[in-house]
Amino acid sequence: MIYTSSDFFIPYLPDYTLYIKSDVHNDQLVVVDAAGRVLVYRSYASAEPTAEALKILSLPFQQVQISLPQQGLIWVPQEVYDVTEKALYTDYFVDEHIDSIGVQEIDALSAVALYQYDLYLYNRWKSLFPTAHFTPIFSVFIQQLGTDIPKNGAFMGIHRYDDQADIILFVDGEFKLYNTFEVNTIDDLCYFVLSLFRNFHIREKIAGIALSAVASDSEWIQRLQRYAETVYLLKPMQQWFAEDEAVAKKIEELNVLTDSTRCV
Repeated sequence: MIYTSSDFFIPYLPDYTLYIKSDVHNDQLVVVDAAGRVLVYRSYASAEPTAEALKILSLPFQQVQISLPQQGLIWVPQEVYDVTEKALYTDYFVDEHIDSIGVQEIDALSAVALYQYDLYLYNRWKSLFPTAHFTPIFSVFIQQLGTDIPKNGAFMGIHRYDDQADIILFVDGEFKLYNTFEVNTIDDLCYFVLSLFRNFHIREKIAGIALSAVASDSEWIQRLQRYAETVYLLKPMQQWFAEDEAVAKKIEELNVLTDSTRCV
């Protein structure tokens, strides 16, 4: 998809932010002004960037925010994590160099996340935008869940990207699991949801499911209503808007990218 607003002007680049959502198969570029108005939108297969996308990527943006999936993620309870013992966890990652492993404390989960970006994606974008800010998707996803997690019963959050889905599970307000699953269809997702139900002895509808990176008319919502009392879309705390209806629809699926600057 190619969209450029008539109000996009090259001399105003210092006032714009280039947002990039990159997965293994697809890239999305969004240029937003200070008011949250989407001026440019590009989506394309990452292996075959379009000429229109390359034009945007060649511009000298001063503010660039890039959201990437993680290829490795482990969780350590806050009370036992020691920053001086980071080397103990290198065996869990594809690249065992300590400097390639990020660390983020998630107070809401009483846990420390150790993660590694997909290195191919990270190196690709780092070479193009050396001063860009990078944000892992899981961090924004969890932040957007906020205080929605009920203290009683089970609750699930699902973030969709590429041919994968990240699922986080809480039981009685307690963080139980965060994992990435290979998901090509809604049937795949339902299989993994039901597998988690079995593994955690859940025998009835859970309190709720929060969906991320899903459009409001997605069949995922209807299908998942079989397993939860409430199914709803996560909304970003920051707001973008677009004059073009098709672009506005695409923005619905970019809730994590929209809030990525809040986790820098």
